[in-house]
Amino acid sequence: VCIKDVLKKARLNSKEYEGTVCILDGMAVIQMHKSSGASTFGELALKYFTIITSQLSHNNCTVVHLVFDQYWPHSIKAGERSRRGSSETHEVKITGPSTPVPKQWGKYILNPKNKTSLCDFLTSSLCKLGQEKLPHGKQLIIAGGFLDGEIAVGIARECPVQQIGVLKSNHEEADTRVILHAAYAAKESPASVIVIHSPDTDVLILCITHFKEIGCQELWLRTGVGDRQRYIPVHTISQYLGTSICQSLPAFHALTGCDTTSCIAGLGKKKPWKTLKRKLEHQTTLNLLGQQQYLDDTTASKIEAFICDLYPVSRRNSHTLDELRYLMFCQQRHKRKNEVLPPTSDSLKQHVKRANYQTYIWRGSLVPMLNLTSPNEHGWEIEDGYVRPFYMTKEPAPSSLLELTTCNCNKSHCQGNCSCSNIGLSCTEACSCMGDETCSNPHTLHYLSESDSDVDSDDNAEGEDAR
Repeated sequence: VCIKDVLKKARLNSKEYEGTVCILDGMAVIQMHKSSGASTFGELALKYFTIITSQLSHNNCTVVHLVFDQYWPHSIKAGERSRRGSSETHEVKITGPSTPVPKQWGKYILNPKNKTSLCDFLTSSLCKLGQEKLPHGKQLIIAGGFLDGEIAVGIARECPVQQIGVLKSNHEEADTRVILHAAYAAKESPASVIVIHSPDTDVLILCITHFKEIGCQELWLRTGVGDRQRYIPVHTISQYLGTSICQSLPAFHALTGCDTTSCIAGLGKKKPWKTLKRKLEHQTTLNLLGQQQYLDDTTASKIEAFICDLYPVSRRNSHTLDELRYLMFCQQRHKRKNEVLPPTSDSLKQHVKRANYQTYIWRGSLVPMLNLTSPNEHGWEIEDGYVRPFYMTKEPAPSSLLELTTCNCNKSHCQGNCSCSNIGLSCTEACSCMGDETCSNPHTLHYLSESDSDVDSDDNAEGEDAR
């Protein structure tokens, strides 16, 4: 949706640039190339070294960054990893380069312990290979793959491996850490073009959001493989969207569904995106999300107003999702499934807590060391050692609501054979008449609106003055 009108290139023209810096998502490289036909882990490391350093022969590339995820025991990505498939079996200990690569690579790589040991072996092997085989004047920077996932090191041919203090980071996800590396690259090589290689939508969102803070002239995202490989000009998209939209993107993405948060049933992303672009007040609201680690009530209520605005306008204005949900249930309960009703205000609050926490992490992409509190304070719960969403604190609807008697009186205004009037009940919002002032059911109670009450109060006051 964001980039459909923006030019995408199938390749970059190396003659246009004095130099480039490539930043790779390490696990994305592994998922793409798998075992590469290697029979041992030593052979696998050599093949990965060739794949990774091949970037140095294109587009005048001088530095390659390889950034890995960290695997925390209580991760908010546990649900997404479970959906993709995870396995606690087939743990393989890599004792050295001669350890055979498992034939069932798919099952092997699903185990988080195997991922951790593989990344540690590869990073250590790549350091040694880099010292021996890197071209002179070229550099390889590796972060996140070691057992101490916080450290980052620089490797050059025939030089000792050196830790890079400013790139030491406790980020769990490579998605955010590549942004930190991009800012470092822009500072170290101001004239260079930065190219981030990632298939992840989250990375594109973060690149657009932080482009101005990164401080480079041009930032490209390379995604896809083979004939579908494309270079997306982040700098062009950032200028095209404008500052307000760019800064609201992380909150928008977290609210409408990402790897760590669910989407809202029946909404998707297109309609919220159109609403966001149309109304500046919603952009301002979403810019508030994730500015602090804990969600405040003011921001929560403004986000609820944004979500309310995504649903069709009814005959009565709704200021909360509970009101909107009730009216939509009443008026459409015979036409639509309950699953597409808006969430309750209570369940949305938990969802917004999770979105706020994720957005806070994304907004902190350029902060190397984040001081994060436990996810169970932000809309998740830890159960049996796993982090799971905590959905609501209240029931989704009172049981009596599901047993409502309603009428379908339209033209008669409940003067004729009204099913509610016949059994001595008042009409409600669930009826076609909605129990409003046009309803003639004698059992229906009509309530004055606030404006009517003000008028009556003024009339009474004038009467007292006249006396």
